[in-house]
Amino acid sequence: MSQDRRLTLVAAGAALLAALPVTTVFDHATWAVRAALVVAAMCGAALLAHGGRAPRWAPGAAMALAGLLVLTWLFPSGREYGGVIPAPGTFAHFGALLRTAGDEMRRFAAPVSDRESLLFVAVLGVAVVAWLVDLFAVVLRRPALAGLPMLAVYSVPVAVTDGSTSWWPFVLGAVGFLWLLVADNVDRVRRFGRRFSGDGHDLDPWQPSPLAAAGQRLGAVGVGLAVLVPLVPFAMPGGALDRLDGWGAPDESRSVSMLAEFAGRLRQGPTVTMVTVTNTTEPDPYYLRLNTLDRLTERGFAERPAGTGRPVLDGFDRPAWDGAVTSTEHRADIVVSAGLGDGYLPIYAWPSRIDGVDRSWTFDPRTTVVSSRQQTAAGRRYSLTYARPDITPEDLRGAAPLDPTDPAVKDMLAVPANATARSTVAHLVRGKATQLDKVTAIREFFSTANDFRYDTGVGPDIDIDGFLRTRHGFCVQYAAAFGWLLREAGIPSRVAIGFARGVKRNGGTVLTNRELHAWTEVYFPGFGWLPFDATPPSAISGSADTSYVPGAAATGEPEDQRRGGPAPGPTATGNEPTPGPTAPVVTDPGGPGDAAGPSIVELLVTAGPWALVLLLLLSPAAARRRARGNRLARASSGSTEDAARSHAHHAWDELIDTMLDYRLPVRDTETPRATVERLVVEGRLHERARAGVRQLNEVEEHARYARRPLEARELRSALGAVREDLAGHASAAIRIRAVLLPPSVLRRWRAALHGGRPPRVAQAHGGRHGGRPPRVAQAHGGRHDYRAVS
Repeated sequence: MSQDRRLTLVAAGAALLAALPVTTVFDHATWAVRAALVVAAMCGAALLAHGGRAPRWAPGAAMALAGLLVLTWLFPSGREYGGVIPAPGTFAHFGALLRTAGDEMRRFAAPVSDRESLLFVAVLGVAVVAWLVDLFAVVLRRPALAGLPMLAVYSVPVAVTDGSTSWWPFVLGAVGFLWLLVADNVDRVRRFGRRFSGDGHDLDPWQPSPLAAAGQRLGAVGVGLAVLVPLVPFAMPGGALDRLDGWGAPDESRSVSMLAEFAGRLRQGPTVTMVTVTNTTEPDPYYLRLNTLDRLTERGFAERPAGTGRPVLDGFDRPAWDGAVTSTEHRADIVVSAGLGDGYLPIYAWPSRIDGVDRSWTFDPRTTVVSSRQQTAAGRRYSLTYARPDITPEDLRGAAPLDPTDPAVKDMLAVPANATARSTVAHLVRGKATQLDKVTAIREFFSTANDFRYDTGVGPDIDIDGFLRTRHGFCVQYAAAFGWLLREAGIPSRVAIGFARGVKRNGGTVLTNRELHAWTEVYFPGFGWLPFDATPPSAISGSADTSYVPGAAATGEPEDQRRGGPAPGPTATGNEPTPGPTAPVVTDPGGPGDAAGPSIVELLVTAGPWALVLLLLLSPAAARRRARGNRLARASSGSTEDAARSHAHHAWDELIDTMLDYRLPVRDTETPRATVERLVVEGRLHERARAGVRQLNEVEEHARYARRPLEARELRSALGAVREDLAGHASAAIRIRAVLLPPSVLRRWRAALHGGRPPRVAQAHGGRHGGRPPRVAQAHGGRHDYRAVS
């Protein structure tokens, strides 16, 4: 077996071992089976390509083609030719899978189930890593660089997993990398020639080499240090990563993404059906809840990291009601459309049973939210049994006094200091004896009688001073401001998001993005969290009040100020206008600007390892392009001799780097003229390029040796002509490497790592790059003749 074939097999095995950390991301091994099939096909194609007299780039192209065919077979769109040959629809299908995967990455937590989009991303990622490992280890013979894509796979579980991850996949991945390094070095030793013992005697192939033994000892020491150093306390202080802004809060990043997406749905132009409720035994149910936000910042209410809950299949605890409270049980069949792909299950308050879901759906008693970290609600059908309590205003007026130390409400009383809110609340609750009277007084404050107007033209953030001053906003501002003032009054509150009552149609209720709504929930001892809505009822289609609300505020909201505008449309009663969108409460995860889009930290976490690999791979090309641009910008005529000399040297440096990039040897012992004459022959330059390179030689010679340099003209076009000719005669592999991994840049970086500079043909002579050459005075006939000395 040839050395290239052997290294190809090792590279494929190392890539599969490096992909093992992904096992902590999925519940099942489906991804591993599919990834192994893709890598096996790519490896087989590379082995076949190595068998003939194919060019150097052929194995990589064969691997890419084989990987594409197997991916098409594993993830078909139904429009392929013969089931494996991709069609235009195939690539559109791949793009849809990538978009869906990006959406699901923000909502799900590891381990996840076998979702087609996430499987596609995992298998595609492993295929790309296998291709890169083969490129570095076999084609470029730089196996150490193969550690970059392998390291990217290592970072995936760390970025997406909240808890600790298993150690054994990382150990096997490290073994694969060491295997690759050892195989490459063994191949290099075999190519070198005969092996010798320490005293100079020949060694048979079966005898151990002292050099290999020394390398094994050094490798063992290095691996041991790599494992032990992170365990030293001063090497990796505890919580160091958590102190980085945004990196220590994966759950909050997830909530921010959910709310940003939720806001996008609310601003959709067309009306989109999101939930359908049928067979409900309650004629006028209250709002359908999705989530609650209970962390109050200066910009509004935000979602806390998801707490631990128990599976809904294990049942629900009885609501925290007094024994005297009676309730009625109701049932509703709910169908969620594909447009609501969040990890939260729409439910009515006080659920007691949910049929049609699995154990991945849990109920958090602290937030009273049903959620899943592995699935979405999209396309789900389930039956919900829930209770509706019969609570009167007199019941709430007789509620027990609030205990601020109660763990259920201790965190729900925190409120930012604000003088406007404090003075407003002090005026509103003056003389109110019970908690319900205080809640009612604050709620009735948000009425049109006090000049409050429903306005969707304002931003989604809550500026409490601005809202209380302008009194213009929509459901987000009303719910958040109501909750803020309640907390200022010492009353626990939080904001709920979900749907108002929707359109009754064909025996059921249709909830669209027009019914998305936010309201406030208030805690009463002995009764738990009860919903109150401060948004003017006439502004909301399907607005509802409950039995314990003493009376709705008179609003008199004009018809054209409703969130749907004056255009009529079907509603819950058939006589009200179709409501327009509201917006969700926007959280404050890290400062201004978060509402406009994902933060930099969020983007890096999402793209994470792949973005890092891409940046590392493109950095040599970017460095070469920047160097060329700087030199060409300077390779023009100058106003002084020093400038002209410097321009000539920059142009010559660019010529030397171009020769290195296209694998033409550069000899330190040659003069510029000898280098140019050899370049004309070996580079097979055409007439224009020959004239250009000889012009470069003449300018460089005068800059080095003459008393005065030549005026540099047309050096840019001369360099361009040489580069075009060299690229035209080079193979595809050389051209690709000259662009992506230019040897001139890698040579300079290697020299910098070793503490030196790469050797140059055009070395500094007498103040090169701006200085004059040294002169020596020689007497000729009673005068001094100054001649340049190189």
